[in-house]
Amino acid sequence: MTIAKILCILISSVNIYLGIRFFLNVINVLQTSKYSSTATALYAFLFLCLGFAGLYVTLVKSNIKLALWMGIGPWAIILVFLLVNMIFGDYH
Repeated sequence: MTIAKILCILISSVNIYLGIRFFLNVINVLQTSKYSSTATALYAFLFLCLGFAGLYVTLVKSNIKLALWMGIGPWAIILVFLLVNMIFGDYH
């Protein structure tokens, strides 16, 4: 097992963990989210889907480059989403 494959598994595992935490916030099991319910649901969806997809691509398809992009994907999408929210949000 190469270092790149271990890194992909680690990133996918962190994404799945965060996705589960966001999902538990959506269904009101946890009360730790400081974001809106829509944003929390979006984060849960992104982290869970891309986390499981990255894990699948790593372990079954053995395409490490694609798995790394899938691992970084939710972080980049959420960063853009938060940036747009900060620019166009209404803070009173």
